Amino acid sequence: MVCHQVFNSLKNLNLDFKVVEKSGRFPEEKTFEFYVGYKDSWHRLLIIKFFHGRQPFYRKWIEIFFISPEIVISEKKYRFLNSEEERKLIECLSRFIDAGERIFIEYIYDVETWKALEMGTPPHLTRLGFMLLENGFTWFKDWYFPEGFMEGNPKIQAEKPVDDIAKNRHLKELCIETSIFAEKAMKFIQQNIYREIFESVYNRIEKILNTMCKNMT
Repeated sequence: MVCHQVFNSLKNLNLDFKVVEKSGRFPEEKTFEFYVGYKDSWHRLLIIKFFHGRQPFYRKWIEIFFISPEIVISEKKYRFLNSEEERKLIECLSRFIDAGERIFIEYIYDVETWKALEMGTPPHLTRLGFMLLENGFTWFKDWYFPEGFMEGNPKIQAEKPVDDIAKNRHLKELCIETSIFAEKAMKFIQQNIYREIFESVYNRIEKILNTMCKNMT
């Protein structure tokens, strides 16, 4: 099972957890449905598609979708959004992704990321995108309007660089984008437009500019 150990802590909340594995559309693809349970009642938390790649033609990718931000079963409530499990799941899945490979995450469960992207925020400065940046992804795209029937809901695509040259190029581009957006984020805060969201965005901007961008030329 892929990253199921992340949810072992649910036992401390007297909640059950299980993963249902299914075959995908191709021999190299597997689907993992994650469920949270209580007293024999189960609620699906999310789905992960894992494409293992088809060398030398197709690289590996992972997609996370149909994510429930919060689950309520009888008197029990479990909030996945902003949880330790959410953070650890992204960390765990990121370890499966190698150079030049990608991950896709639907973001409609995350209003903070959704609204920030809607207002033109670069993906790496959003809540979800920043977690991916911290886990080694350096190229981002917002699929805010999926192009085909099979594309699903809006999602962030993130890729790891193929080599150090690509990594440095990506980071320079991210630093420029971050610096440019800083002024716009501050204006949103001053105009009280999604103030709490853009205060978080601005905190990420300062962190990026003061760390990874500090020695960029």
